[in-house]
Amino acid sequence: MGKVVTFASLQYQPTATGINTAAVTGSDGKEMQAELVRLASGAKLAATVPPGCDRYFFTLTGEATVSNGGGAHHMPKETFATLQEGTNFTLGNSGKAEAELLSVIVPPPGKSGAHPGFKGGIRVAERRKQPVVDIPDQKKHRIHFVDKSAAVSERGHAMIVEYVPETVTGMHMHPNAECIFVVLTGKVRFTVNGKDEVLERGQAVHFPAGDRHGLRREAGDVSFLELHVPGTFTSVRG
Repeated sequence: MGKVVTFASLQYQPTATGINTAAVTGSDGKEMQAELVRLASGAKLAATVPPGCDRYFFTLTGEATVSNGGGAHHMPKETFATLQEGTNFTLGNSGKAEAELLSVIVPPPGKSGAHPGFKGGIRVAERRKQPVVDIPDQKKHRIHFVDKSAAVSERGHAMIVEYVPETVTGMHMHPNAECIFVVLTGKVRFTVNGKDEVLERGQAVHFPAGDRHGLRREAGDVSFLELHVPGTFTSVRG
């Protein structure tokens, strides 16, 4: 079943000095492991991307820096980072205020990596500096982070989608992939488990494989981060 997540209501747990995390997908994530990471000013998270996995970070608030010994990459608000399996990295808060980032590991650690992953070490892409692709027949715009035109990987597909006022994405499902939507601007009306739910910034919704859903603009300038896992997914309308 689809699950709406409100970030402020999550149970955050300290994992290191100045670092708190909270599960987003939890046990519902069969193809992805998503969580929120809160970094206090000056806090640093050192880790290694598990074998057979890609790891993604997206800066929701504040600013961060990700490095792997070959140089530091600045991650201001709404920046997406793709990390290759086996990469030893440090994620740090380079600002004066708390930073909050979405972290997604695909597939979850320990699951067989059936799809080829990202091979570029670390790739960082800031939303405002990326090409905006117009999809006129669907009345939407896309900013790609993980796909054939950006960070190449079959483990996941990640992009920001922007709606115009009359955009409607009808009911559909992905029989072979999970997906997650993180609202960035405006209000979005999702159909979740057959019922309408209006989401805004600070909320997300996760759909398991085969779960029917639809969405449309409710109010404001709508944009959201959208991930499908694996990236070689198909869509079935209706």
